[in-house]
Amino acid sequence: MNTALSTQVHNVSPAQPVFADNPNPVFDPATGQYISSKIIRFVADEYIRDVKNNKRTIEDFYKGLSKIGESDARSLLYISNILQGRSWENISFDSDDYGNQLIFHLKNCNNPLEEFNNLVRYKIDNILPETYLGWFKNDLRCSLFLAHLINYSIVDKVYKGRQELIQAVADILRYEIHIFINEYRKNLPNYSLIVQEKGDRRTAYIESVKSIYLKNRTENFDWIDPKNDQMIDWSYKYLCGKGREYIILKGIFVPENTQEKYELILASLDVLSNVDDPSIGTKNKKGFSLRAYVLFSMEKAWRSQKQYANKNPSSENDSVKIYKQNIPKLEALMAYSGLTLKQMVNNSIEQMYDQLIANNSDPLDKDDASG
Repeated sequence: MNTALSTQVHNVSPAQPVFADNPNPVFDPATGQYISSKIIRFVADEYIRDVKNNKRTIEDFYKGLSKIGESDARSLLYISNILQGRSWENISFDSDDYGNQLIFHLKNCNNPLEEFNNLVRYKIDNILPETYLGWFKNDLRCSLFLAHLINYSIVDKVYKGRQELIQAVADILRYEIHIFINEYRKNLPNYSLIVQEKGDRRTAYIESVKSIYLKNRTENFDWIDPKNDQMIDWSYKYLCGKGREYIILKGIFVPENTQEKYELILASLDVLSNVDDPSIGTKNKKGFSLRAYVLFSMEKAWRSQKQYANKNPSSENDSVKIYKQNIPKLEALMAYSGLTLKQMVNNSIEQMYDQLIANNSDPLDKDDASG
């Protein structure tokens, strides 16, 4: 490439930050913060004129650019791909590769300095600053909730473990905040406490969702022990049961251990409505919110099956044939209660015994009364 690169003078608005007139590195480390998050600077007009007039070489620019931080290099490289309709190329590289890839891209542009300034301007105008990502970046539960809100954009992908999921959510919000803005309302749960969006469109929506979520997420789950593998596996299966199917991101997020499964359970409870509904509840008591009723039913089922297991240790029993027409009913009861087949059959026997014999109830008298 000709080092005396011909380029148009790029008029940078005085209101925007620019590089100081410095014959050495292009970057001025003492300047430039954007809402408490460091961003790279524009190439100054005078630097561009100097290159055009052969007073400096484009190689000085690339030398300075080689010192760019990983985060800034990555963001500009991703922006370049997005603007060219190639966001699918936004893959993860080793830390040193982002700067090299960015330089490679600029070297293949007709006007590298102008392209650099365009990318920086796009970042200032459109990219969510890093400071707004901190509340969920290391929190799987929060990230799962956000992933649920932008389900449409990740539905065709699979994320194995916390790191992949958290990184994916952060990248979408960091580089494509418009996707979140367009999608989140469609999946936002019916919550009792709502916060209105205020401020810059890039930040107002994520800040609003942050407040809404943290004010409304599940709190009454102390009985769920995150270190009890049996309980966590049972809870996951219970929430996946037929007629419930409350686990979010099925087929999209694959937990790698008990802790991740536990956080997925909590995030799945978080997205259930906490608004009281007069139609939700038991036969004799209604007015629960969906979340409260699911938690109530789930805890009751867990304690019931644990009580039964303690009273009736497993043993070999004779097999019992279930009539074909009753199998769907039995499966529905098992899914609803969280009990195994053996537990369900024995639990039913105990209930009938208490009703018909222990309480001195005669089935013949019962038939006569109903007739």
